[in-house]
Amino acid sequence: MSNFIFVSPDFPQININLCEHLAASGVRVLGIGDAEYDGLDHRLKSSLAEYYRVTSLEDYGEVYRAVAYFAHTYGKPSRLESNNSYWLSQDAQLRRDFNIPGIIWGSSDADSLDIVREAGIPTGEASGPVLSWDGFVGAEREVLFEGITAWPAVSSTEYAYRTLSLVPEVMSQIGRDVATALRAKLTFLHVQIAFPPDAEPRIIRVSRSAPPAFTLDMHNYAQELDSYQVYAAAIASLDPLLNPVVPEPNGNRGIAVYASRQDDVTYHLHANALHSRWQTNIRLVERNPEQYRRGMGDTFYIAVVDTDEAADNFIADVTKRAD
Repeated sequence: MSNFIFVSPDFPQININLCEHLAASGVRVLGIGDAEYDGLDHRLKSSLAEYYRVTSLEDYGEVYRAVAYFAHTYGKPSRLESNNSYWLSQDAQLRRDFNIPGIIWGSSDADSLDIVREAGIPTGEASGPVLSWDGFVGAEREVLFEGITAWPAVSSTEYAYRTLSLVPEVMSQIGRDVATALRAKLTFLHVQIAFPPDAEPRIIRVSRSAPPAFTLDMHNYAQELDSYQVYAAAIASLDPLLNPVVPEPNGNRGIAVYASRQDDVTYHLHANALHSRWQTNIRLVERNPEQYRRGMGDTFYIAVVDTDEAADNFIADVTKRAD
């Protein structure tokens, strides 16, 4: 059985979904984190074959010993990931130390941007509209999933952004050029691209991880696709004993829009009125983790609509304050 070590499986939130889909596809998932086991999401507990708690994920020696324990107990790990740009350099060091397949060079966001720049792909500072190409690259370096996000509409109090219903050819090509430059495989990529006025697009950030916060869920809702299973199936397919289900895209693409509210603000539409107006368009209502609340609101709504006009209206209904 494949042994997949997931570092920080409880954060970001989408890691819980990835662990759940990996386990359902037959992969043995082993977690290393600094959160108390009793406080973990019940779905995560059900997905982990074992959880090794460390005092701090910042302590490389502790994390090293956790990996050594799993290797001794279950056999050589087949993969090790955190899906978190903060830990990518540590992930790479652990792979080097334990000879685990995967990225062992140029793993941090800064390293990845340098590699892209050296490949001749334009890079620069944020100026003009910013879009991101979000994708997952499979074992044969093929793009198995892609989506575009427009980032974001920001104020001091509310936060809103959306996916695009179409993947512009220029964005698709840039994403693939970056994947080629990084020799990417079996990894998510999040590529932020600025479009300055009267200038060519330039890359401002590259991360070998899924897009931040709940953006992957937004792509799933908009495309009626399960990108978590795309990921899990690609990993599980490396094990000849496993036969994971690979979801097929149906070609549908709506617009998923995120809009948030603050706890200490009274809004024009009460929550019940908001639900009554948008009904089944609303796909998810959640409280943000503490780490996201300062910038992304306390409570957020994700809806799927057909047009940018409808997306604008939804954002207005969520964020308009009472007179």
